[in-house]
Amino acid sequence: MPVEQKQAQTKDSASYNESVAANDVAVTAGDTTSSLATRFGVMVAKSGGRNIPPERQAQIVKALGVNYTRAKIDIKTWNGSSNACDAYTAAGLKFLLNVNYAVPRNAVGDHDPVPFPTDMAAYSNALNSILDKYKPEVLVVENEEDNPLYHTGSAEDYLTELKTAIDIAHKRGIKVTNGGITVREVCLIVYDDLMQKGRKKEAMDFVTKAAPPALVQRVQNTNNKMLQRQIEFGRKILAAYKKLDLDYVNFHWYEPVKMRGKGGDADFDAAIFAYVADYIKTATGKPVMSNEFGVLQPSPELVKNILHAVRNAGLAYGIFYSADGGTEGSGKAVALQDAGGNLKENGVAFRDFIKQAH
Repeated sequence: MPVEQKQAQTKDSASYNESVAANDVAVTAGDTTSSLATRFGVMVAKSGGRNIPPERQAQIVKALGVNYTRAKIDIKTWNGSSNACDAYTAAGLKFLLNVNYAVPRNAVGDHDPVPFPTDMAAYSNALNSILDKYKPEVLVVENEEDNPLYHTGSAEDYLTELKTAIDIAHKRGIKVTNGGITVREVCLIVYDDLMQKGRKKEAMDFVTKAAPPALVQRVQNTNNKMLQRQIEFGRKILAAYKKLDLDYVNFHWYEPVKMRGKGGDADFDAAIFAYVADYIKTATGKPVMSNEFGVLQPSPELVKNILHAVRNAGLAYGIFYSADGGTEGSGKAVALQDAGGNLKENGVAFRDFIKQAH
């Protein structure tokens, strides 16, 4: 997507297939170079239609063998404390903290996108109040800044909010990242950038492997105004992330690709994940992380494969989203635990991977 992006000459001249082939060798070479970097964690949410209280969430995170989780605070409902943050702290967990302006849902739970804040004096006061109470390892500004189901407002409004948050957090010694570029937006960013460079065949090859069939069809419709707005949003934020004093660039990812949305096969191409992570790293000059990645079907093997891919790509943080988003096969997230908080087979696979990584 970012047309003005200046990648290293070797990256720019190498074909997409060559890059993927090189990454494929790296990912299948027995993980000999990647045991050091990634700090893995788990965000536990509802399972089997039941919410899990924060204290039990902390127990599940520990049972999965990790010491990191993800918390959130909404500025509009901030009352001076967070039960979840208190529970995680009491359990000895470290957390990455999403600070969101407001809850993007209405009273009955339907999506109701909210604007980015524009009163930076009020925003600064609220954020300072939150960071007076809690010191997260990483501050995450909003959730999925490009997601139209969550946010209204311009890229410029979000970037103003992000700059304000960076200044406040850095004065306190807290690292900062963006809200998490969605997997859909990431695919559009890479596809558009290749198209802008005249590399149409590589662009189509990439998007066919990295995106579900419905998105592949939509990108070929150059008159799709909604898609063009998303692409323009992505261009602006990625170009800005290169210049901002961000500590990490955060993106979200779910596998298998073809199951995003509904149905499909269960193939997982680890080389695509590596290619995307490397693209973001090269485009912005920043380390990459993911405070939300997950799986859309219950295969223990898939869990292990995506964990290997995250580690091999050198992500600074990898927070697994462990929640049931819907019925199995619906193209929604699948949890590592059941409604009682007990580890399922895929949860055991996660725990065993973490044990072996140590």
